Amino acid sequence: MKFSPSIWIPVLQKFYKSLEIPVVIYGSQIIYVNLGIAFESKDIDLLIYDVYPHTVFVNAYRKAFSEENIRIEVFVKNRETIYHLFTKYGVSIEIFAPPKEESPLTLFADEILFKERDGISYWTLSLEAYAVIQANRKEGKRDIDVSRFRLIKDQINWDKVITLGRKMNIERVKEFIKLVNSST
Repeated sequence: MKFSPSIWIPVLQKFYKSLEIPVVIYGSQIIYVNLGIAFESKDIDLLIYDVYPHTVFVNAYRKAFSEENIRIEVFVKNRETIYHLFTKYGVSIEIFAPPKEESPLTLFADEILFKERDGISYWTLSLEAYAVIQANRKEGKRDIDVSRFRLIKDQINWDKVITLGRKMNIERVKEFIKLVNSST
């Protein structure tokens, strides 16, 4: 199920402000923070540098929403720790802590930006780094990502995407760029 920006943006804003650790915007929320364009989303994605006790996120949620009961699942998938918070608003919050050598925060350290959106200051990845990440998804490229990037393609520095793409699989990046820039 996907949630409209009118649901997930307030959840992101309140939760992000309540966090007491460095957190970087991830997923399609990168487009929202960088450009102000918000799409429907199945969840809110965040990226962290290290693994933290789950209580860090439970306490942030309690502080943000004045709720005592919060359901959280913590699991490890392919060496990546994932915190999954279920909110009463339906939209969930997923916080990813990948191994440092595979983390976008390590691969694209120079692409972490400080941006303000709707009165909130966020750490976020650049749109160009996000394009490279989406091009290199383990599950393959998704049509939804291609269509989203088609909508913003004039606001992307594609030469920079190619340069950053060399940190991952450059052929996948070139294929992604071709798909985004095709007319279909």
